[in-house]
Amino acid sequence: MELKKCARCGKFYASEVEVCHECERKDNADIMKLKGFLAGGYSKGISKMEISASTGISARNLNRYLGYEEFSGVYIPENSEMVNGTSNSKNDEGTINV
Repeated sequence: MELKKCARCGKFYASEVEVCHECERKDNADIMKLKGFLAGGYSKGISKMEISASTGISARNLNRYLGYEEFSGVYIPENSEMVNGTSNSKNDEGTINV
């Protein structure tokens, strides 16, 4: 086992996983929030910043989670994307107006 630095809190620990034991529980809770958000029918064009604000997951951790294999088919832009020179906006039904 090698000494590692926790990707979440920065503490040093000895393990084969990416985060320390304390942060592992927090990561699992955040991942469940993210999965729930994505399963809830998020709109295409929503940004990582908007997801972070909606879920309370930090941008740093969100980027880390989206790098996991289980999210490999999910594309989420850093900022809201522009379509035909105008930004996407959601209407009352949560769909995107173009």
